Amino acid sequence: MNIKKGFNFIISASLAVSILATSCAKDQKIDVDDIEKEIINAHIKVVHKDTLKPLSSGVYVLTEKKGTGKEIKKNNSVYVRYSTLNLNGNYVTTSREEIAKQVGGFAYSNYYGPVLFEMNNYTLIKGVEEALMGKKEGAIIQVIVPTWASEYDYPKSNRVHSSPIIYHIEVVKVIEDFPQYELDTLQRYSNLHFDGLDSLKKGYYFTKLLTTESDSVKAGSSIRYNYVGRLLNGFVFDTNIEDTARKYRIYNSQKSYSPIQFEVHEVGQPSSSGESVVNGFAQTLLNMRYGERAITFFGSDWGYGSANQSFGKKQQLQFFIEVLPKQ
Repeated sequence: MNIKKGFNFIISASLAVSILATSCAKDQKIDVDDIEKEIINAHIKVVHKDTLKPLSSGVYVLTEKKGTGKEIKKNNSVYVRYSTLNLNGNYVTTSREEIAKQVGGFAYSNYYGPVLFEMNNYTLIKGVEEALMGKKEGAIIQVIVPTWASEYDYPKSNRVHSSPIIYHIEVVKVIEDFPQYELDTLQRYSNLHFDGLDSLKKGYYFTKLLTTESDSVKAGSSIRYNYVGRLLNGFVFDTNIEDTARKYRIYNSQKSYSPIQFEVHEVGQPSSSGESVVNGFAQTLLNMRYGERAITFFGSDWGYGSANQSFGKKQQLQFFIEVLPKQ
């Protein structure tokens, strides 16, 4: 995953200086942050002609395209597309499919799409949060985040990065009221794909694809089921159905593709064996009978909430579920 930007000599020279300083001053304490500052300053001086000044956290804004939409303010939620690079210009991570395909590392099982950043709730590192504040929808910024600005804004937070990192960020959408945004998103999805199906509970939708007259599934019931998990944009993130996994190119040879044996539990409560599924999934099982198939989609409070998953956090989810007939 290497795209060279011609900065190698900067790092090499700076590292040489730091090694020399260490070897010639064994009795002196070398401040690692000072060495990092020298590296960043060398980068700024050579590449950007020494014309940039850091923000209060030490972050340098390298480039910026102004946005024209809603402005990012305190407590907003923000969807972004972003990539990270080291000072040599090598990509470290990316949420953009076209870049992953260009530099290597692309996989159909990886999620490529807007990622949710939340301002002022201690889940976004200080340097990125400061750089984003006041930016508008449509803005594109490129910033250097030094290690000391890669902490979260709470006591005893650890640094996320061990070296300075360049963030390339595109602001996609700014959201002032995320719970309402999520409800609106679910209703739009319902209108588009399910003829305006009404929610059964706040943020929870359910419809049967195949009905039977068999026994209802109840808490404590032992069932076997198949499922397909999607985001609302269609991205399939998990399934236990082999043909579906192969179709969407997420097949994993280490995984067993067979019906799941499961003891059904009440919403929000694990089964007696300690196993559990997210609340929306649990609610759906309790709405079904043996042999039925259903579709459910729901908001993040019914799903993984703020917990980071491979596809991000606070995602609205859709599941196809098939409860197999009793054996």
